[in-house]
Amino acid sequence: MPDLILWNSIASRRRSPSDDFLDNGLALLKAFVQARDFEVELADWARSSRWQKLTPRPLAASNRFLASLLIPGENTGKSGKKLFRRLAGPLFLLSQEVTTSIQRRRLDRMLRDLALRVRDSGCRVLGIKSWYGEAYRSAKELARRVRRFAPDVLIVIGGPHASIYQEAVLEEGLFDVVVIGEGEIALAGILELSREYRGREVLLAAVSAEAGRGKLRNLICRSERPVAKPLIEEGEAGSKAVSGYEDFEGKTRIHVIVDSQGCPWGKCNFCTHTCIYGVHSLRDPESLLDELARMISAGIGIFRFAGSSTTLNQAGRIAALIEARALKLTFSMFVRAEAEARREEVHQRIVATYRQLLRSGLRAVFMGAESGMDTVNELVMNKGAGRANIIGTVKAMRQAARAEGLPLDIGLSLIYPAPTLGRVTLEELLAENISLVEQTQPDSVLVSPPAPFPGTAWFNEKERFGFELGENFVREMLEYDYVLYKPTYLWPEIELKLEGRGLREILGLCQELRRALEDRGFVTEVTDEHFLMLRAAGYAGKEGAKKFKYQALLDLLSCDYRWINQLQQRVNQASLQLAAANRK
Repeated sequence: MPDLILWNSIASRRRSPSDDFLDNGLALLKAFVQARDFEVELADWARSSRWQKLTPRPLAASNRFLASLLIPGENTGKSGKKLFRRLAGPLFLLSQEVTTSIQRRRLDRMLRDLALRVRDSGCRVLGIKSWYGEAYRSAKELARRVRRFAPDVLIVIGGPHASIYQEAVLEEGLFDVVVIGEGEIALAGILELSREYRGREVLLAAVSAEAGRGKLRNLICRSERPVAKPLIEEGEAGSKAVSGYEDFEGKTRIHVIVDSQGCPWGKCNFCTHTCIYGVHSLRDPESLLDELARMISAGIGIFRFAGSSTTLNQAGRIAALIEARALKLTFSMFVRAEAEARREEVHQRIVATYRQLLRSGLRAVFMGAESGMDTVNELVMNKGAGRANIIGTVKAMRQAARAEGLPLDIGLSLIYPAPTLGRVTLEELLAENISLVEQTQPDSVLVSPPAPFPGTAWFNEKERFGFELGENFVREMLEYDYVLYKPTYLWPEIELKLEGRGLREILGLCQELRRALEDRGFVTEVTDEHFLMLRAAGYAGKEGAKKFKYQALLDLLSCDYRWINQLQQRVNQASLQLAAANRK
């Protein structure tokens, strides 16, 4: 009989080709709790096979045909297709309504079956890893059903979404405890109490009392009284080692590895890292290498480093150890623009470090540029990195790649539109953003709209930054589906304005920058993990990235995932081959 059932919440349709990466967080939680003599059952639904079952294949194939007529791509301009494209629009919208209805009914049955499993298992605690939008709505529906079928089970919710919205998650009374950031110590503590205190309300009272005494941290308990902000355990990144995976079915063999927690800068006005993690903590490189070696022995050769921004010193230490152990792998990481990157001494240090990183297997990086204007990055973003630093760091990366004769995909992220504080115009910001991209020539640009998340300076000082947030804003954001490929007119408005502009206008401006970059030949919305996948699958150069984006978009729109599933097979084969090369 399991003491704990862990469930990875999903939406009824995929959001990205990388949705079914191996889930290191759930693997870590399970291993940590099992090591303390608790039985754990894992229900990880983020698998290609699960999503495939949610849409009837003939309907998915029909959707894909209609989507191929609507989306500009290969052959869409040929004679006869323009008429079909006009006819396809209304048919596609109708087909999407039918698809959504079927998917929700099927997902609802799956949630009912899981709730019955929770009841029949006799478990005392249900743990939910939460994601945004429809996946969060699925978490709520599961909680409702568990309340009905197994009212004595304590429901604990954590994960990225719950960590951002914190006490707002408890407002409807569906969840008993929300865990913020680090979950393993809190969850193990709850399970210890569950051995002594039986019944949901009795156990919740015991958990709340322990949290009030500071014995349990990183959590907020459901209460009729106003909840207090929790004490945050300053977790050590070194404790985040994943021992392994037990079930690879429907999963992409790319392991997300924690190299650090928090952020070395930690002062950006829009970022949630400092709201979740108390301090910046570096993982011991030796421990990290041991984990890499374990994963390689399990047939995984591709990795994504998950630190919010791997420092140059930390990256260099990791690369040196990979070379010393002669490990064969590929990986990506998040990076920051280096201070004084144009100074010759700093420039040479960046080049030398990236040369070593490339030799050790680095193939993609993602850097938060946020804007091309120093005024905006300083006063609006508080980024701690200026335009010259961004350009200088990218230049050094390119020099390192040329010197080693190895490929490196570089992605930049921009936030547009952004608060202007009356200092600049959006037209000026648009032009400077385009100019920055033209100067740096990244392999992809991710353009995101501004979002004032709870706990950030943008949220806490909303008036100063020009945001208007209604009293329902947080509740709306909890369930809002941010899906890049959805047309602007289909996005529901929410209680958010930036300098007088509503959400649809904000999204329209965001798309304006995206189109301007695409018109200039730049690839957009392909991230570092996407580059890991598409390169492993054999898609080369800019055209390969464009083909990946086009085919993935057709699959995501249509819910016909045959191309993404084939991509997964090719990526898995490449990952297995890389891992096997270490045994020769």
